[in-house]
Amino acid sequence: MDRKTQIKQYFEGKLSRQEAQEFLRWFNSAENEHEVHAEIDKLWHADDKSSKEWDLAMTFKDIQQRKNNGRSLKLQKSSSWSVKRTPRIPLLKIAAVAAVVIVSTLIYLKLDTPEVPQEPVVYREIVKSNPPGQKSRVYLPDGSVVNLNSGSYLSYTEGFHDGRVVYLEGEAFFDVKKDSLRAFTVHSGRLSTTALGTSFNINAYGEDEEVVLVTGQVSVTDAGSRDEILLDPGEKVMIKATDSTLKKERVNIAAYTYWKDGVLYFDKASMQDVIKVLERWYGVSISVEGTIPNDKCTGLFKKNEYLTNVLNVLSHSVAFNYKLNDNRVKLMFN
Repeated sequence: MDRKTQIKQYFEGKLSRQEAQEFLRWFNSAENEHEVHAEIDKLWHADDKSSKEWDLAMTFKDIQQRKNNGRSLKLQKSSSWSVKRTPRIPLLKIAAVAAVVIVSTLIYLKLDTPEVPQEPVVYREIVKSNPPGQKSRVYLPDGSVVNLNSGSYLSYTEGFHDGRVVYLEGEAFFDVKKDSLRAFTVHSGRLSTTALGTSFNINAYGEDEEVVLVTGQVSVTDAGSRDEILLDPGEKVMIKATDSTLKKERVNIAAYTYWKDGVLYFDKASMQDVIKVLERWYGVSISVEGTIPNDKCTGLFKKNEYLTNVLNVLSHSVAFNYKLNDNRVKLMFN
């Protein structure tokens, strides 16, 4: 195989690995330097027919001519590069060819090497939780802020690499950072609440769930029935364990968001529900002696009110006595 064909087939990727290595040894050999220059010179000074056969050589020539920008390069006389004899290839052209050969060699050899399979990146799950008697504020990767109530759990993928999706057990108030390109979704039991940028409260301690919208707009979907409802500010959607459809109604927003400011509020709540709230709010265990009446409780307590003060007020309206021993409370109904 002549050198011209060998050079052409190298750049066309038609040489075997062994032939390519032999070609590179010839190209990089000091004793063959004159021959290499001569072959490259022939290619760049070939007639139109030859240049069409090998566009790469002509491409190098055109690029270098534009770089020279009409300037003439003068070569110093030497034993093998005399201007009076045959004009030789400029040194910049030789450097260009050498660079391309080196780069193409790396590509050529890489193509013949099997790629190592990439291991999938696994992002860890971030979990934020509060025991009974404790509340916290959670700052999410996208800048959204969550007030997490006591006895609640919030989880999401590290850095939101799987999207702006969180999972909630319990109660939380969400102040969602606006992002028109990425929706924000909260999964809580049966319900999925989706928004772009808004604020809302979700209560999902048990099988009964409710979503109250404060600002913006959200879409709430029931995983069971696939029903979907859009909420406007001041509206609540709820689902009970015994229901098969979503129900929407207008509510007093403050009644559902007092808790995040440390204010305890009851609005016609049964005593059974009051006991559950007090256990979570203060981190205590409440036992009952006697029969719980069907009375409804309504009351607003100042921020971070003591448990004894709350029990004193409730005992007057519902009629019970109580005993408090560390984190254990006993209610005694008449």
